[in-house]
Parts: sequence; structure tokens; C-alpha cells
Amino acid sequence: MTRPLPDDLLKVPHRRDVPFARLTTLGVGGLCRWLFEPTTEGEAQAFVRACAREGLPWRVLGGGSNLVVLGDIEMPVLRLALPKTVLREGSQMTAPASHGHIALAEAAAAAGLSGLEFASGIPGSLGGAIRMNAGAYGREWVDVLVRYRFLTPEGELVEKAPESGEFRYRWSFLTGGRVVLSATAQLAEGDPTAIRAQVAEYRAKRGTSQPLSKRNAGCIFKNPPGQSAGRLIDQTGLKGLRVGDAEVSPEHANFLVNHGHATAAEFAELMDQVRTRVRERHGVELEPEVEIWREHP
Repeated sequence: MTRPLPDDLLKVPHRRDVPFARLTTLGVGGLCRWLFEPTTEGEAQAFVRACAREGLPWRVLGGGSNLVVLGDIEMPVLRLALPKTVLREGSQMTAPASHGHIALAEAAAAAGLSGLEFASGIPGSLGGAIRMNAGAYGREWVDVLVRYRFLTPEGELVEKAPESGEFRYRWSFLTGGRVVLSATAQLAEGDPTAIRAQVAEYRAKRGTSQPLSKRNAGCIFKNPPGQSAGRLIDQTGLKGLRVGDAEVSPEHANFLVNHGHATAAEFAELMDQVRTRVRERHGVELEPEVEIWREHP
């Protein structure tokens, strides 16, 4: 940062110069110069309020599974470290935003609650999943979400039910300084054996159709209306296209993988090549599904 951070912000638990290779599933990017990890909602609120008061730009990081970082990030980064406790009330489950997304789906299955099977193969944190309205197999989070808590850009705490227009395909209004704190899902009681079997089936499908053995950020591009981004990339003949250690996966064309030492520049170049060649071949402009971080938002 070009100016010192305020004292009340520095009271929030934090670390310096953490490589994004350790904070993201893709493993590219530079250093996170200021990583703030509040362990309570109060600490998270103090972070947001301090940044708002000082006019400091900042970012929020979840599980890092849907993120491509292109270089060092000098501004403060908020990553919640709330206690990973799950509360069950009847057929509803509430969990903090920092809870693992897959672990929550597995906890629901173990409790004999159906409705989160679709989430069983989607990595990252619950907060990130809510923020992007994550989904699979014809289901998405807004289908089960009944209540959520978040901080406004000014640091005010809001708890509410979802409303029309707040969530759509791979998007929510929870951007621009809003921070998800927790979410409650309305599930349905069912047979634990059958629910676990469905979870296992979905996990197996992902294991056979996606490059889970290599570092990746999930699906890179959104599906255009009525089309499949992976199919368009495949039909363009781009499977196996490689820039350095970054490659279009031969297993699933909408996954770009890091073979171990890909740089941010290589990954950015590969994304640009894929978008350009799909546009030239099909006349379709692919829109990133992943979040892309550069120093200036």
C-alpha cells in the first residue's frame, strides 16, 4: 500500500506476503500483501468499517476455487476464518460462509437431509458459492437458500431472505463490498443411504469428466444461452492447446489446468487465445465464469 493502514484495521488477525499459489486451487498469481482473516463477525465488521472510513479498496477471498489472480495484490484481502460449526433446525441447516462447500454437502447427507447433493463436487467455501450462485445438475443455491447474513459495503449487518433479482445464473448482487457471513438452506428429510448414493454418483461423474488430478479453477467460461462453453471450445479444436504450463484440458475443454509451474501471464494468454478462436470460429463471445483479479479492480 502507498499509505499506512489504520491501527484499528491492523488489530484484525492478518498475515503478510502470502503466495496466491497457497490460497487458490489454480495456483497461479503473485503475493497477497495483506491477508486479513477475522475469526468473528465482529472482526469482519471492523475490517469493512475501517476500509470504508479510510476509503481503502479491498477484496474478499473465499476458498479460491473460482479465482484467477494475475500478479501481486497490494490492497487488503479479507478471508473469513469463522468457526466451522453447522446448526440444524428441523430440515434447515445454517453454516458460516467460511465453511467448506463440499464438506457442508456431505454433512447434510450424513444428517439425512436432501437438497445439497448438487453441491457435493463443487469446491471452495459456502460464501463463495452463495456469492456466485453456484450450481450443477440443474440445481443452484438460490433453489434452497432461505436466509442469509451479510455485511454491506459500509459494514452494516443485514439478515434477510432472498428476493427476486438478487440471484441469477452464476451471479448474485453480493459484490461491490458486500460480504456473505452465513447462509441457511431449506432441505428435505430423506433416506441417508439414498442421499449418500446420489452424492457418490455426482462425485464419480466429476471424477471421470473433469481434470481433478491437476490444479484448476473449475469451469473458466460461462455457458452462453442455449450452448455449452466446453462444447464450443472442443469443436474449435482447442483441447490440449498449451501456453507454457497452462493447458486446455484434454478431459474437459472448459477447464484450463496448471501443470505445476504456470505463470499468471501464461494463463492469461491461454484464456485470450481460447476466447479469440471461439469468437472467430463460432461468432460467440465467451464470458469468464471465474473471477479475475488484477491489482486495480
